[in-house]
Amino acid sequence: MPAHNHGEAVRKALIEARPAGASLARMCRSTKRTPAQVWAGIRFLRKIAAKEGLPPVTHTRSEGFQLSEDPEVWVAYERAIFTTELHRITNVIHEIIAPHAKREPTDEWVRLVLEQLGGVRATLEVLTRMER
Repeated sequence: MPAHNHGEAVRKALIEARPAGASLARMCRSTKRTPAQVWAGIRFLRKIAAKEGLPPVTHTRSEGFQLSEDPEVWVAYERAIFTTELHRITNVIHEIIAPHAKREPTDEWVRLVLEQLGGVRATLEVLTRMER
């Protein structure tokens, strides 16, 4: 089945679950789809949400997946994503780029990468700490 079919089934399941969310297992049961098909539906919904006027598909461990109309839910999810990416970028800088820079301090590539990723890291830090 095409992703848009899975997306429509997932959208209906999330609307029925409002205001609460739904776990992956619950979505599989309510849509009669496999986890891979549910994920395909979620990815499809995330791609078309703005164009279709839908709220973003968010996820928390406590609530599961949601199509919440609450902007606070959206911001919390966005911050969680920024925090995850901040940790990933920080690890890349410290574990991969820094050893390269230490061994090849005159390498123009590694200097550029450090400067650019440093900017990305600073931006993500601001976004995770910013008050709303």
